[in-house]
Amino acid sequence: MTAARAPEPGSVQRGLRSDRVSGIFLVLLGLFIAWDGRVYPLGTLAEPGPGYMPMLVAVFLVVTGALIAAFGGKSELLSAMPWPEARRALLILIISAAGAFALERIGYRLTMIALLILFLGVVERRSPFAVVAVSLGFSFISYYVFATLLLVQLPLSPWGF
Repeated sequence: MTAARAPEPGSVQRGLRSDRVSGIFLVLLGLFIAWDGRVYPLGTLAEPGPGYMPMLVAVFLVVTGALIAAFGGKSELLSAMPWPEARRALLILIISAAGAFALERIGYRLTMIALLILFLGVVERRSPFAVVAVSLGFSFISYYVFATLLLVQLPLSPWGF
Protein backbone atom coordinates (compact mmCIF):
# COMPACT_ATOMS: atom_id res chain seq x y z
CA MET A 1 0.00 0.00 0.00
CA THR A 2 1.41 3.39 -0.92
CA ALA A 3 1.27 6.33 1.42
CA ALA A 4 -0.72 9.34 0.33
CA ARG A 5 1.40 12.32 -0.53
CA ALA A 6 0.93 15.46 1.50
CA PRO A 7 -0.58 18.32 -0.49
CA GLU A 8 1.66 21.19 -1.39
CA PRO A 9 1.08 24.32 0.71
CA GLY A 10 -1.56 26.55 -0.84
CA SER A 11 -2.92 23.83 -3.15
CA VAL A 12 -6.59 22.84 -3.11
CA GLN A 13 -7.45 19.16 -3.21
CA ARG A 14 -10.61 18.22 -5.08
CA GLY A 15 -12.91 15.32 -4.39
CA LEU A 16 -15.51 14.13 -1.93
CA ARG A 17 -14.72 14.76 1.69
CA SER A 18 -15.93 12.55 4.51
CA ASP A 19 -18.13 15.20 6.13
CA ARG A 20 -19.90 15.91 2.84
CA VAL A 21 -20.55 12.20 2.30
CA SER A 22 -21.91 11.98 5.85
CA GLY A 23 -24.18 14.97 5.24
CA ILE A 24 -25.51 13.49 2.01
CA PHE A 25 -26.14 10.18 3.79
CA LEU A 26 -28.13 11.97 6.53
CA VAL A 27 -30.23 13.76 3.90
CA LEU A 28 -30.96 10.47 2.14
CA LEU A 29 -31.81 8.78 5.44
CA GLY A 30 -34.18 11.63 6.35
CA LEU A 31 -35.87 11.43 2.96
CA PHE A 32 -36.30 7.67 3.34
CA ILE A 33 -37.84 8.09 6.82
CA ALA A 34 -40.24 10.74 5.49
CA TRP A 35 -41.19 8.51 2.53
CA ASP A 36 -41.62 5.44 4.74
CA GLY A 37 -43.69 7.33 7.32
CA ARG A 38 -46.06 8.85 4.76
CA VAL A 39 -48.67 6.16 5.48
CA TYR A 40 -49.16 7.37 9.07
CA PRO A 41 -51.36 10.39 9.76
CA LEU A 42 -49.50 13.46 11.03
CA GLY A 43 -52.34 14.76 13.16
CA THR A 44 -52.16 18.31 14.47
CA LEU A 45 -49.81 20.19 16.73
CA ALA A 46 -52.34 19.88 19.56
CA GLU A 47 -52.97 16.17 18.88
CA PRO A 48 -50.04 14.64 17.02
CA GLY A 49 -50.66 11.43 15.15
CA PRO A 50 -48.38 8.40 14.81
CA GLY A 51 -46.57 9.96 11.85
CA TYR A 52 -45.67 13.17 13.67
CA MET A 53 -42.48 12.07 15.41
CA PRO A 54 -41.01 10.21 12.40
CA MET A 55 -41.63 13.33 10.32
CA LEU A 56 -39.88 15.53 12.90
CA VAL A 57 -36.92 13.15 12.89
CA ALA A 58 -36.88 13.16 9.07
CA VAL A 59 -36.93 16.97 8.89
CA PHE A 60 -34.17 17.20 11.50
CA LEU A 61 -31.99 14.71 9.59
CA VAL A 62 -32.53 16.44 6.24
CA VAL A 63 -31.76 19.91 7.63
CA THR A 64 -28.75 18.73 9.64
CA GLY A 65 -27.40 16.67 6.73
CA ALA A 66 -27.84 19.55 4.30
CA LEU A 67 -25.98 21.92 6.64
CA ILE A 68 -23.15 19.43 7.10
CA ALA A 69 -22.90 18.82 3.34
CA ALA A 70 -23.07 22.53 2.50
CA PHE A 71 -20.63 23.84 5.09
CA GLY A 72 -18.41 20.78 5.38
CA GLY A 73 -15.20 20.51 3.50
CA LYS A 74 -12.48 20.66 6.08
CA SER A 75 -12.30 16.92 6.64
CA GLU A 76 -10.00 14.49 4.91
CA LEU A 77 -10.64 13.41 1.34
CA LEU A 78 -12.67 10.22 1.29
CA SER A 79 -10.24 8.63 -1.16
CA ALA A 80 -7.27 9.41 1.12
CA MET A 81 -8.80 7.96 4.29
CA PRO A 82 -7.45 4.64 5.54
CA TRP A 83 -10.06 1.92 6.04
CA PRO A 84 -8.39 -0.50 8.50
CA GLU A 85 -11.72 -1.87 9.80
CA ALA A 86 -13.50 -2.16 6.44
CA ARG A 87 -13.55 -5.98 6.41
CA ARG A 88 -14.85 -6.10 9.97
CA ALA A 89 -17.54 -3.49 9.25
CA LEU A 90 -18.64 -5.42 6.16
CA LEU A 91 -18.84 -8.64 8.18
CA ILE A 92 -20.99 -6.90 10.82
CA LEU A 93 -23.26 -5.51 8.10
CA ILE A 94 -23.68 -8.95 6.50
CA ILE A 95 -24.42 -10.61 9.86
CA SER A 96 -26.97 -7.88 10.71
CA ALA A 97 -28.71 -8.28 7.35
CA ALA A 98 -28.85 -12.04 7.83
CA GLY A 99 -30.36 -11.48 11.28
CA ALA A 100 -33.04 -9.18 9.87
CA PHE A 101 -33.84 -11.80 7.24
CA ALA A 102 -33.92 -14.66 9.77
CA LEU A 103 -35.96 -12.97 12.51
CA GLU A 104 -39.41 -13.72 11.06
CA ARG A 105 -38.35 -17.11 9.73
CA ILE A 106 -36.70 -18.73 12.75
CA GLY A 107 -38.00 -16.57 15.58
CA TYR A 108 -36.52 -14.08 18.02
CA ARG A 109 -34.72 -16.45 20.40
CA LEU A 110 -32.96 -18.55 17.75
CA THR A 111 -32.02 -15.44 15.75
CA MET A 112 -30.54 -13.73 18.82
CA ILE A 113 -28.58 -16.86 19.73
CA ALA A 114 -27.18 -17.13 16.19
CA LEU A 115 -26.37 -13.41 15.95
CA LEU A 116 -24.61 -13.30 19.30
CA ILE A 117 -22.61 -16.43 18.51
CA LEU A 118 -21.50 -14.83 15.24
CA PHE A 119 -20.78 -11.41 16.75
CA LEU A 120 -19.03 -12.65 19.88
CA GLY A 121 -17.45 -15.82 18.51
CA VAL A 122 -16.48 -14.82 14.98
CA VAL A 123 -16.16 -11.03 15.01
CA GLU A 124 -14.92 -10.51 18.59
CA ARG A 125 -13.22 -13.92 19.02
CA ARG A 126 -14.28 -14.37 22.65
CA SER A 127 -13.93 -17.63 24.58
CA PRO A 128 -16.45 -20.35 23.67
CA PHE A 129 -17.81 -20.48 27.21
CA ALA A 130 -18.48 -16.73 27.27
CA VAL A 131 -20.05 -16.86 23.80
CA VAL A 132 -22.47 -19.65 24.74
CA ALA A 133 -23.31 -18.14 28.15
CA VAL A 134 -24.00 -14.64 26.82
CA SER A 135 -25.86 -15.87 23.73
CA LEU A 136 -28.22 -18.14 25.63
CA GLY A 137 -28.62 -15.81 28.60
CA PHE A 138 -29.31 -12.69 26.56
CA SER A 139 -31.68 -14.49 24.21
CA PHE A 140 -33.87 -16.00 26.91
CA ILE A 141 -33.76 -13.12 29.40
CA SER A 142 -34.50 -10.46 26.77
CA TYR A 143 -37.35 -12.59 25.38
CA TYR A 144 -38.79 -12.93 28.89
CA VAL A 145 -38.53 -9.18 29.55
CA PHE A 146 -40.05 -8.09 26.24
CA ALA A 147 -42.59 -10.84 25.53
CA THR A 148 -43.74 -11.67 29.06
CA LEU A 149 -43.28 -8.53 31.15
CA LEU A 150 -43.75 -5.83 28.51
CA LEU A 151 -46.18 -7.84 26.33
CA VAL A 152 -44.31 -7.12 23.09
CA GLN A 153 -45.12 -9.65 20.39
CA LEU A 154 -41.86 -11.18 19.21
CA PRO A 155 -41.63 -13.68 16.36
CA LEU A 156 -41.66 -17.36 17.30
CA SER A 157 -39.88 -20.11 15.41
CA PRO A 158 -41.90 -22.46 13.21
CA TRP A 159 -41.62 -24.95 16.08
CA GLY A 160 -43.28 -22.56 18.55
CA PHE A 161 -40.02 -21.71 20.27
